[in-house]
Amino acid sequence: MMGKSDMNELIKYYDERAEEYDEIYKGQDPATPDSKVYKKDVLQIIKIIPEFGNGYLIDIGCGTGFWIPYYEKNCDAIMLVDDSNKMLNECKKRVKELGIEAKCHFIKEDFFSLNFENQKFDSAIAGFFISHLFPDIEVSFFEKLRSILKKDAVFLFIDSSWSKWRSQYREKEGFQERVLNDGREFTIYKKYFTKAEVRCIFKRYRFNLKSIYFGDAFFVSIGENKSY
Repeated sequence: MMGKSDMNELIKYYDERAEEYDEIYKGQDPATPDSKVYKKDVLQIIKIIPEFGNGYLIDIGCGTGFWIPYYEKNCDAIMLVDDSNKMLNECKKRVKELGIEAKCHFIKEDFFSLNFENQKFDSAIAGFFISHLFPDIEVSFFEKLRSILKKDAVFLFIDSSWSKWRSQYREKEGFQERVLNDGREFTIYKKYFTKAEVRCIFKRYRFNLKSIYFGDAFFVSIGENKSY
């Protein structure tokens, strides 16, 4: 199980990587030098996301807000949650550039610690968040997610694929080294998902899988909440 020191390391890593984080969407990751794979998957996801989202949306682990330009027009209000202050600062810059500050609400907090009281969301997105959760924490995540979603709410899950291509550069699961552009190293927990595992996750946590795109680097899947 991930301890407090492990979580602190993860948050510190994302804090320190915030300004360079979006480089990965351009394929600028020194550990996986084939930029074409990243770019192809990002382009495919960008085609899918504009069909997602409605009403009041929560973006869990929003990071730099890279995907906001592609879904924000579908939403009346957006709650952006992240435990990294520097990531949220990057996200705020993007929101300001888009001119959508009025409908965005930022929360710097651990998702698991938030008290949503009677708030219910019409849609939710988790991008590159679940891949940092141990199995027992993953269960808690989906229990909490279901508790804050309306019936038939849509959930979009973007994360890292496990593929033959990926296996050349990474281990499928475990504590892994990450290196920043300036050479600093961090050890974080990370797992990658097969297509079958993504399907199982939706079934296990009672979401009807509506669509899935599965690339060598990234995947995106959309499901409908049927937990009531």
